[in-house]
Amino acid sequence: MSDQRTPWHCAHGRPYDPFPVLDALAGGDPEALDTLWRNLVRDGAVGTASYAAVPRLVDAGQLALVAAIELGREEDGAPSLPADLRTPYLRAVEYALERVPGDSERLQAWYSLHAARRGHRELARALQLMDRRAILDLHG
Repeated sequence: MSDQRTPWHCAHGRPYDPFPVLDALAGGDPEALDTLWRNLVRDGAVGTASYAAVPRLVDAGQLALVAAIELGREEDGAPSLPADLRTPYLRAVEYALERVPGDSERLQAWYSLHAARRGHRELARALQLMDRRAILDLHG
């Protein structure tokens, strides 16, 4: 889908189709995740393309980005969750929350997403900012 015809907008407010980059992420492109972060979340802001990407991000195990999008969704000025994206978005988030990850990086992101979804926004942000390696070094 070309940028002119996409119904979604990135966090910068421009038309953006996240699916080619999501395909690249699934194909193992090492730069795809950075590209998605740059376009789907900007200083806490999100766009409708962010919401459209969530089911695929959950499938890819990218819970930190999903948590950032969930936090951005509740920010002042964030676009409403479009009716056609509402069900897939909410199902994907709930699906992610039903499965506790086994590794520490995804577990930290899972806790952040859980906190964001349950209205504990400050805790969710704190979890996103914490360096898990430093925590593990200090507390095992």
